Order: sequence, then structure tokens, then C-alpha cells
Amino acid sequence: MAVDGIGGSSSTGGTSAVDVVDPDKVGFNGLTAESFMKLLITELQNQDPTEPLGNEQLLAQISSMRELQSNIELSDTLKAITTGQSLTQAAGLIGKEVEGQEGQQNPVAGVVERAFVRDGKSYVGIGAFELPVSAITSVQEPASV
Repeated sequence: MAVDGIGGSSSTGGTSAVDVVDPDKVGFNGLTAESFMKLLITELQNQDPTEPLGNEQLLAQISSMRELQSNIELSDTLKAITTGQSLTQAAGLIGKEVEGQEGQQNPVAGVVERAFVRDGKSYVGIGAFELPVSAITSVQEPASV
């Protein structure tokens, strides 16, 4: 049996959408293992008693939920790895002389002093400027004094 919605409440206590989904995340990214269990319990509470879910259907739904949760966790792990690699790349530029241009601004050139990640994107700091690593056009060892 498909459940049309999970908002509101029922006579058995109900589950609101706020209880099920993290408000900071949208779509499947907001679902957790706890969310899946709440959805399953809500579905079981609201199923038609004359046509209850069969064991096969219930196991298939649980399996699908576990697979989806695993995919979400894998995606989060891959994002964390990518962010770590991006920061490592930016940190490798510290002490190097770089040139680049961010958007429509004037070209930026100088020795990289710091590296950081903001909103999943890696940046290098050159004096007061913050240049995305993706906008760097040239990297070289600084001239010795």
C-alpha cells in the first residue's frame, strides 16, 4: 500500500514531516535511518486492515530503504573525501607564487599564504585576496631573494 503523505497527525499520534526530514536538507539528502523507520511505521499504522502488507512487500521496502540509506552515506563520504583532496591541493600551493583571475576582477598574483575550504570549494589566500584554486592559471616557485 502506498502512503500519500506523512504530514499532519492521526489518531495514533501521527508523524509530522518535520519529525521525519532534517529541515536543513532537502529531498533524499534529508532522510536518515530514523526517518526510514518513521516512514515505515507510519505506513504500517495507516495501511488498509483488509489488505495488509505481505512479508515480501515489507522486506522489499526495508531493503530499498537500506539501499537508499547506504547510497546517501556513500555520497556523503565521497563529498568529504573530495573536500579533503581539494584542501590538500590548495595547501600544496602554500609558499608558491600563483597567478589567477576570479570572475570579472583584475588579475591576482602573489605568494600563497593560506589555504581553506568554504562551501565545498577550495581557496588560497594571497594577502587580502581569496582566490579559488580553480581560478589559478599559473604556479611557480617564488624567486629567491
